[in-house]
Amino acid sequence: MRKVPAVPRTGQGALTIARQSQEIVFSLLVSGGPAGRRTGKGSLTGEPEAMRQAFRAGDARLTLDDGTEHLIAIVAHTEGDGTAYFELR
Repeated sequence: MRKVPAVPRTGQGALTIARQSQEIVFSLLVSGGPAGRRTGKGSLTGEPEAMRQAFRAGDARLTLDDGTEHLIAIVAHTEGDGTAYFELR
């Protein structure tokens, strides 16, 4: 039996760093982990300066378009680029 690949959820959201919120576009892929723990990773696209600040801060809060909030760790960003990559905490 072939496994169906998961489809990432995409949409508009907000990224909160140090009580400051920035509008972003997100792509999030969530999967089940050991002992029922959810794991996930994805990307954020927004203003390059906001992505730089998020990467330097390390931790942030991602609010999805339906109001769901996730604590995330920014794990990669290229200086001057408007995209950052994250993992769920």
